[in-house]
Amino acid sequence: MTDRTAAGAGDTSPAASGNGSPMGWRLPAAADIGLRRIAAGPLSAGLLPNGALYDLVHAAPQGEVMINQIAGSGVAWGIGRIVLRAGDGPPVDLLGPGFDGRFAAEGDSAVWEGEARGRGGALAWRVTLKLHADALWTWRVDLRNTAGGAQEVDVILIQDLGLGDRGFLMNNEAYASQYIDHTVIDDAERGPVTLSRQALDQGGRRPWVAHGGLERIAGFATDAADIFGPAFRGAGVLAGHDLPSRRLQREVACIGLQSARLDLAPGAAQGVGFFGLFQPDHPQASGPDDLAIVNAALAKLTPEATGAGDLKPAPVRRSILQAAPALMGSRPDASVIDTLYPQRLAEEAIDGDVASFFVAEGAHNRHVALRDKELTMQRRHGALIRSGAGVLPADDIFCATCWMHGVFGAQLTLGNTSFHKLFSVARDPFNITRGSGLRILVDQGEGWRLLTTPSLFENGLNDCRWIYETEAGGKPGRIVVQAFASVREPALRWRVKIDGPPARLLIAGHCVMGERELGQSAAVVVDAPAGRAMLRPDPASLWGQHYPESVYVWQAEQPELTRRIGGSELLFADGEAAKDGAGLEPWLVVGTEPVNSFAFAITGSLSDAAAALTLADEAAGWDAMAEAQAARAHWSRLTRGLGVAGGGRAEGLSLALPWLVQNAIIHVSVPHGLEQYTGGAWGTRDVCQGPIEMLLALGHDAAARQIMLTVFAEQYAGRGDWSQWFMLPPYSFIRDRSSHGDVIIWPLKMVCDYIEATGDVACLDAQVPWRTYDDATASTRTDSLSAHIDALLHTVRSQYLPGTHLIRLGEGDWNDSLQPADASLKERMVSAWTVALLFQQLNRYAAILERIGEAGRAAPLRADAAAMQAEVNALLIRDGVIAGYGLFPEEGDGALPELLLHPSDSRTGVRYSMLPMVRAIAGGLFTPEQAARHLDIIRDHLADPDGVRLMDRPLPYRGGVETIFRRAESAACFGREIGLMYTHSHLQYAQALAARLEQARDDQSRAALQEALLAALALVNPVDVGAVVGNASPRQRNAYFSSSDAAFDNRAEADAEWGRVRAGTIAADGGWRIYSSGPGLFTNLVVRDLLGLRRDFGAWRGRNAAPPALVATLERDPEGWEPVLA
Repeated sequence: MTDRTAAGAGDTSPAASGNGSPMGWRLPAAADIGLRRIAAGPLSAGLLPNGALYDLVHAAPQGEVMINQIAGSGVAWGIGRIVLRAGDGPPVDLLGPGFDGRFAAEGDSAVWEGEARGRGGALAWRVTLKLHADALWTWRVDLRNTAGGAQEVDVILIQDLGLGDRGFLMNNEAYASQYIDHTVIDDAERGPVTLSRQALDQGGRRPWVAHGGLERIAGFATDAADIFGPAFRGAGVLAGHDLPSRRLQREVACIGLQSARLDLAPGAAQGVGFFGLFQPDHPQASGPDDLAIVNAALAKLTPEATGAGDLKPAPVRRSILQAAPALMGSRPDASVIDTLYPQRLAEEAIDGDVASFFVAEGAHNRHVALRDKELTMQRRHGALIRSGAGVLPADDIFCATCWMHGVFGAQLTLGNTSFHKLFSVARDPFNITRGSGLRILVDQGEGWRLLTTPSLFENGLNDCRWIYETEAGGKPGRIVVQAFASVREPALRWRVKIDGPPARLLIAGHCVMGERELGQSAAVVVDAPAGRAMLRPDPASLWGQHYPESVYVWQAEQPELTRRIGGSELLFADGEAAKDGAGLEPWLVVGTEPVNSFAFAITGSLSDAAAALTLADEAAGWDAMAEAQAARAHWSRLTRGLGVAGGGRAEGLSLALPWLVQNAIIHVSVPHGLEQYTGGAWGTRDVCQGPIEMLLALGHDAAARQIMLTVFAEQYAGRGDWSQWFMLPPYSFIRDRSSHGDVIIWPLKMVCDYIEATGDVACLDAQVPWRTYDDATASTRTDSLSAHIDALLHTVRSQYLPGTHLIRLGEGDWNDSLQPADASLKERMVSAWTVALLFQQLNRYAAILERIGEAGRAAPLRADAAAMQAEVNALLIRDGVIAGYGLFPEEGDGALPELLLHPSDSRTGVRYSMLPMVRAIAGGLFTPEQAARHLDIIRDHLADPDGVRLMDRPLPYRGGVETIFRRAESAACFGREIGLMYTHSHLQYAQALAARLEQARDDQSRAALQEALLAALALVNPVDVGAVVGNASPRQRNAYFSSSDAAFDNRAEADAEWGRVRAGTIAADGGWRIYSSGPGLFTNLVVRDLLGLRRDFGAWRGRNAAPPALVATLERDPEGWEPVLA
């Protein structure tokens, strides 16, 4: 039982939350949640008092491997379950959130039992989990028909898979799933057996697990998308269809096994069984030979071995959150839409029905998505909202992730987005796990219901609204929830409005108070009369050590409307904590009186608890209209009033630009995204691209300068290079000590971008500190930025391949999926793209030096660039085509390199690589003739209906085993870079077009290139993509997608049917969202290159290069920035 006391907390009884005394307690950690563990050798299962599987783990000296993916919850269950289907009735959870029977666990076994009622009558059931030697486990489901008539039933086992270190999985479950290869082998006796192998290294091992039936299996699934799917976000009920028996490799690895049908006569009893078999290391790909391993393990089982002996199950305690039916908004009819939104923009229809649209909000807009679209999209609608008016990371920035399906604030953070979480991450995309983030339950007199998918989801740049069209007591009603991030102070605010009879609310936040759930404790103090709760991190935690005065404050606007404020005990009907710790989890829960309106805020401080309480007092009386006006003014300043008018694609551009600027600000100031929620760090390469380009394009020069100097302060003294990524103070000691071969070039590009835009050559004299490599501390020594650049250039030259001016590949280049798998390749391989990037920056910096009278320093740079150009032509271009990579012989005897990703490449089968082509065009390495030829190659071999791909085909896939490149050969999921249409690289193609546009001298060429650039941007504009790309699947329209993923089920299908990508006959799905340099690059391409609103060394161009059909506007800034007004 967790100690519910806190220093100075007064009365420690939970009942004190309803009287005048403060109440305090500590949030429970993993050791406090009543976990029962059964074990057999190194294999163990953690089970919670409500019967949920918490974890299934294998312990070894090299480290523990968690076999399941997401830890179960004592108040909300988890993903894994066992489902009974009787006749054509709805599925019934034997194990799962619907479990309300009896449970026991001891030794190596656990038992669940109860009664189920289907349409054919009652069934008595018993489920036994038994752990065996040799990392084998069995599930036995025994059924007895207690009805008067015969019943036809089957059973489905559902088991989520992680196969990795717990921390690795919690960093990003979707990423872990992408590398789990599922191979399905048909066994003559048992039917399909699934073999799942984690391809990413786990302490030098590749964990592997097999699943199958002790009797014959009738169907299977390998991903939760085929078991739960998007519709589960609404009603929270399994559809009941048969499993599809397809090998789907997506982002929620989950095995489903469907038993054969059982015919149960009245009084008859039958059973079905399933097994799992784990291997801590499976170096080779899965295959038919693995059946022998499975059968050898199963041969040792006897019928008695799957039983559980004398365990005597007892009733479990079930939470309101686990038991509550979903409250999903009804489908809004035309009259509702017309009333709420009479003037709509860029309306999207799916099958003739309105699916989404935009509405004007001052100079910007709001996006509205309808329920039915959400219930069909693989990627849920989401938004990141953040407080404050700055554009750089700061300790007073609040950020929260809002999900359409009823998560009103996940991953709520102040400052660092990894270590300072108040509320947890919503870890699955289908709302399977209810126990995450901020949730709201409503009782309108018919019992508690959980708000899930609304009728309409509306969001602006700083807020979200969930609109539920409902029915209570036979009368129509409406519930509206709004979450708002203040730009004026560090605070987030929520308001719930109920149109209809007053309703009680349970507002429940799943607390983290650190990096990961249950990884630490925290102190909570409640002041009920003030309607307030204060949460402080554990002083021994990483966060607590660096910010000992930190506090979060939850504040009700009208304290008299709060009935109780407490912990997870309020999620149970009796509102009391169980004596055995059942249901004890880290929650902050607020119960209200019956209300029609209830508002609350979350404020806080990392350094001043008193200031946080003052903020909380102010937050209780917030002016919603004033906040909205301040937000509009803030975004108008950030976007400089950027707008595009005219025909054709003008509306889509104008609607998209505010969202892309917002996404870019999120990327740099609170670094994480919707799917890529692990963050809090700056990637050296990333921060030097999109943020800088966007800020300079919009004239935010001071912020760009600050980023530049901050990045150079991270340069290692004595080495001259950078980490791949690094945390900002006070967590600067957390960083990647290695980096890809191209990373050192990006800070130089950033300097060139900055000086070429602003003309601020004085920045070269700015004094900048260094970072020490050994302990990552800040050096007291400072040197000029110019000296830092000299150190960069010295290190670059040391990385040239001997006898050349070609920089080594090292740990990789921009394409993270093509990191060398063999360490020996790092020193012998050259990336043509990296060389082209370096060539471009050497010439740019040389021009800057020449401009300030430093021709002597510029000359060696010009010479190096000229030598590079000659060597690229001699060594990396063959038969007129540039290669992706050159692999030089070990002897170094002057022999020509082997070219990879080239028509002569016999290793990979890949003939063309887009990246070196577009960088050589954009950077001036190619002659005009070479540029024209390679643009033709791109058009003929790489340009597909949804964008330009990285390569003309994917690398071979051999079950996840790596030979030449990491990730490209090990990822089982055909998405992100692996799917090859990476939006960021497509934008590099657009940069090549922009470079050609800049060089064009005749009107006809300019017009053609303007149209090509506009068309390239339209393919990745989220507003327009559904209309422009004929095979684009429905997706969120106000968020940047990092990729367009051909919707193949698996790598084998992608390889066999690759022609469908070029033909546009395979659906193109949107990839991960927001966290990318891409939004900044897109903004810069529109402002500077498409619209021609650009500066050269601080001076504005004398002409507007926008296409004739487009009219661009940028507003004058009161601070004195001088834009072009068009």
